[in-house]
Amino acid sequence: MSKLLEKALEELKPGTSQFNVLIYLAFKGPTSPSQISDDTGISPGTVRPALRALLSKKYVNQGNDGSYSSKIAFTDIISDIYGNIIRK
Repeated sequence: MSKLLEKALEELKPGTSQFNVLIYLAFKGPTSPSQISDDTGISPGTVRPALRALLSKKYVNQGNDGSYSSKIAFTDIISDIYGNIIRK
């Protein structure tokens, strides 16, 4: 597991807006805040603070066009989930 993913899993609780936005970005790739809101159903007033928090924690990047992308690859997340299933 990558150190960044490990840190994120320690700091972010599943089901929170920050966690959900990060997982969405890891899967979807660079996306605007409004598209994140539209696709996830998370209100824009919740998406933007979640993105600011994720940016300050260095889990996401912000592009010049205003889009955000995850620094954690979706394949890393899936590998971690798969590893946890196999160990059980």
